[in-house]
Amino acid sequence: MPVIEEILVANSVGLLVLIVSMLSRVEIKREKHLGVRIFDAMVWITFFALIAETLTFLLDGKPGKFIHFLQYLTNAYLFMASTAVGLLWVLFVDIRIFRSNIRIKKWLQILVIPVTAIVVLLILDFFGLGIIFSVDAQNVYVRGKLVILSYVFLFCCFIITLILAILAVKRNGHIRFFPVHYFVIPALLGTIAQGLFYGLSIGWLCTSVALLFVQLHLANQNAYEDELSGLYNRKYFGWMVEKFTGSLRNRFIGAIMIDIDRFKSINDEFGHSVGDDVIRSIGWILSNVSTANTIAFRVGGDEFIVLHIDGNEADIEQVSVEINEQIAEFNKTFEKPYLLSVSMGVSTCHTNNTSLDFFFHQLDQLMYEEKAQRDTKNGNCPENIK
Repeated sequence: MPVIEEILVANSVGLLVLIVSMLSRVEIKREKHLGVRIFDAMVWITFFALIAETLTFLLDGKPGKFIHFLQYLTNAYLFMASTAVGLLWVLFVDIRIFRSNIRIKKWLQILVIPVTAIVVLLILDFFGLGIIFSVDAQNVYVRGKLVILSYVFLFCCFIITLILAILAVKRNGHIRFFPVHYFVIPALLGTIAQGLFYGLSIGWLCTSVALLFVQLHLANQNAYEDELSGLYNRKYFGWMVEKFTGSLRNRFIGAIMIDIDRFKSINDEFGHSVGDDVIRSIGWILSNVSTANTIAFRVGGDEFIVLHIDGNEADIEQVSVEINEQIAEFNKTFEKPYLLSVSMGVSTCHTNNTSLDFFFHQLDQLMYEEKAQRDTKNGNCPENIK
C-alpha cells in the first residue's frame, strides 16, 4: 500500500525542482524558438502531473460520485501526460540535433498514431472498460490489462532518442554538447520502478530531476548557439572546422556561404527590430532545409554558412535550390515590409585535398561575386524593400 506521507514528500520535491528550474529560466531572456517551447511544454506537463498524482493518492478509496469522476480525470491526465512527454522528448531531441522543422513534421505524422490510440483507450475507460485503468466502486484505482501500452510507448520514445543521438555522432559528430542520456536514464529508471511497484511515487520526481539535468547542460550548449536565428553560431562553426582537420578528415564537404541582400537598408528603413525579424526568418528557412547531413550556422551579422557532409556536388546544389524556393515561398506567404533575398556562394571540397582556410575564402569570394552581379543587374536599387 502506498504511504501518503512519502508520496507527498516525493512530489513536493519534484515540484520544488521544477519551480527552481522555471525561475532560473525566467532570468534568462532567450528567443522562444521551437526547441525552447517544446521544453517549456514538458516542464509544465510534468508540473501538473506531480499535482495530479498527489491528488490520485489522496482521493484513492474516498467515497462519492464526484470523487469517482476526479479519480478518473486525474489518472487519465497522468497517462496522457506521460505519453505527451515521450512524444515531446522525441521532438525536442530531434530539433536540438538536426535543427530541422521538416523532420519535426515527419515525426508528428508517425507518433500521432500511437498517441491517438492511447487517448482513445483512455476515453473508453471513462465508460468502465478498464483497458488502461479503471476506478472501482470503492473509488480505488486499478490498473487495466493493457496498461503496458503506455509504458511501451514511453520506452520506445526513449530508445528512439538514444538511437538518434548515436547515429548523429557517427555521421557528423556534431552533437557534442547535447546530453540525451541525462534525461533518459533517470526518467527511465523512475518509470520502471513505479511501473513495477505500485505506490512507489518516484516516476514524475525522476522526470523533474531529468529535466533539470537537461536544462543545466543546455546552459553550456547555449554558448554555441545563436539566440536570434536559432542556428549554431560562429564558435560552433570553428569547432566543426577543427573536427574536419582532425577526427573527421577524409570527408567530402559541400558548403554554401549566404549573405542577406540589402540588410543595412532594411535596418535603416524599418529599424533594428525588423532587422532582427529578418535574421529570425532566415534561421527558420535554413531550419526547413536542414537534413541529417546538413548543418546551418550564423557566422556574422547577416552572414550564414550551410555545411553538407558526405554528399556530392548535386546534393549541395539541391540545398541551394531549396533555400531559394523556401525564400520565394516565404515572400508569398508572409506579409512583411520587406522581401527576403540572399546572395550565395556554393562550392565543394575533400578535406584531404584542400586547405579549409582556402576553401572558405574561395566560398566567400563566390558569394560576393554573386552579390555584385545582383547589384549590377538591379542598378543598386533596394529590391527587397516593398
